[in-house]
Amino acid sequence: MDQGETTSPDQADSVDVKKTLERRAEELSILNHLAEAISSSLDLDDILHSICREMVMVLNARNVGIALLNEKKDSLKVVAFHTEQMGETDVTGLEFSLEGNDASLFVIKTGEPIVVPDAQSNPITRSMHEVFRQRGTSCLMVVPLLARGEVIGTIGIPSNAHEVFSQDDVRLSQTIAGQVASVIDNARLHQSVKKARDVAERELEIGRQIQTSFFPESIPELKGWQVAVHFQSARQVAGDFYDVFALEEGRRMGVILADVCDKGVGAALFMVLFRSLLRASLIKGFAQNKKTNRDPGEILVSAIDETNKYIAINHARASMFATLFAAVIEQDKDELCYLNCGHDAPVVLRKSGEVERLKPGSPAIGMFADLEFNFSHLSLDRDDSIIAFTDGVTDARSPDDKPFGEKLLMTILSDSKSLQSRFEFLKKEITEHISEADQFDDITFIGLERKG
Repeated sequence: MDQGETTSPDQADSVDVKKTLERRAEELSILNHLAEAISSSLDLDDILHSICREMVMVLNARNVGIALLNEKKDSLKVVAFHTEQMGETDVTGLEFSLEGNDASLFVIKTGEPIVVPDAQSNPITRSMHEVFRQRGTSCLMVVPLLARGEVIGTIGIPSNAHEVFSQDDVRLSQTIAGQVASVIDNARLHQSVKKARDVAERELEIGRQIQTSFFPESIPELKGWQVAVHFQSARQVAGDFYDVFALEEGRRMGVILADVCDKGVGAALFMVLFRSLLRASLIKGFAQNKKTNRDPGEILVSAIDETNKYIAINHARASMFATLFAAVIEQDKDELCYLNCGHDAPVVLRKSGEVERLKPGSPAIGMFADLEFNFSHLSLDRDDSIIAFTDGVTDARSPDDKPFGEKLLMTILSDSKSLQSRFEFLKKEITEHISEADQFDDITFIGLERKG
């Protein structure tokens, strides 16, 4: 341009627009680079240090430090730091009080950034005057880390000698701080979820241990009978339990299959309570029967009634109940007595091919103290069998969320001829049905077969 020529307002505006666009393009490039750095690592420390390093170069800063508030919000701890200055100490891990640190305190209270151009003499940076003079730092910028509307920390950015941060620098730093806060907040949420999951897993493991520790270590034998049990625990503790134990010095046997409502440790604890009360009451009742000679069914009803009253009266607030099938069998005898307390109807499979169901004749136990329970007798000929199961069998879900169902269960049980073959076939079919799907309920079934 010749001397004497002047720049028109339109030309000046064009130059300003060009500079603004170039600046925006540079900022977008920086932010894109930071986004790549964030997505390329799962390690929070690596990500934060990469961001500090990038900000030092982009802002021509002396150093950059990212600091997080403690729980009391009265101090900051440096979690990432980068400097290009030889011999400058890395202060990562340093924790400093907000008392006397007025610049950071202002940012935390207001949620707004601050730029202190006269950092060596401004009262708001008085605690750092000597350090800034020694390093020749003339300007300090502090921006807040905002996560979900709350300040969780700061980014401190002292300038190199004689550098002053512009409004563009502030805007870019705020944008970067937003990304940093989001990364930190997500990491904290992930850690919180992981911690909660670990606690839940520990609780589930405790529940499983409680549950399985009270199952019989072995199934006692009783002349003239075959007893088989299958238990498959769910991912969660679901409250199924079974018990098989000798009565009257081995002349009789008690058989119980139950499903306590609810899941988790609570269900496991109540399972232990139900099981212990029932077993103790039955053993006591049959031990006393030498003198009274009562019908085994009456003793069974008394044990159920005692257990029900205890739970309903002493643990009403827990609102826990259990469905239950209980039976008493006797050696070399073709008859058993049983109660079905609100449980899925067990299946009676006759050698002749006939199939019967033992529908509930009594309510679930534990809900109310004044419930009435009734027992029944069932005759079984040689090779006849009875199979009881919990709803985890029929409700077992496939990967496409289809239930196993009673129809398939009845088909499998009817197709086989012996208790052992029925159990093996049923286990195989359930496993194949569930496949890779999560098992959310215990799967339990127990069988009794009359032998000659």
